[in-house]
Amino acid sequence: MTRSEVRTVLLDAVRELRPEFAGLRLTGDEHLGAELGLDSVARVELLVVLEEEFGIEDEVDPRIFMTPATVNALVDQLVVAEGVCP
Repeated sequence: MTRSEVRTVLLDAVRELRPEFAGLRLTGDEHLGAELGLDSVARVELLVVLEEEFGIEDEVDPRIFMTPATVNALVDQLVVAEGVCP
C-alpha cells in the first residue's frame, strides 16, 4: 500500500465516522481530536478500516493510532512503523 492509498482510506473513514464532514474537503491537516472529534474509540475504528481495506488484520500496532495529532501525522507514523511505500 502506498502513503497516498493509506491517506485516502483514512480520510474516507473519517467521513464515514463523522458524516458532518462528508461533503467537505479534508486536507489531512485537521486535528484528529479538536477539529474532527475523533476519540480513542474512533481511532481504533480507523485501524479496523485500514486493516480490512488492505487485508492486514493484526499487522498494525494499535498504539500507532493513539498519538498522532492529524491524519497526515498518522499516515506518517504508519509509513515509518509498517514500511508502507512512499
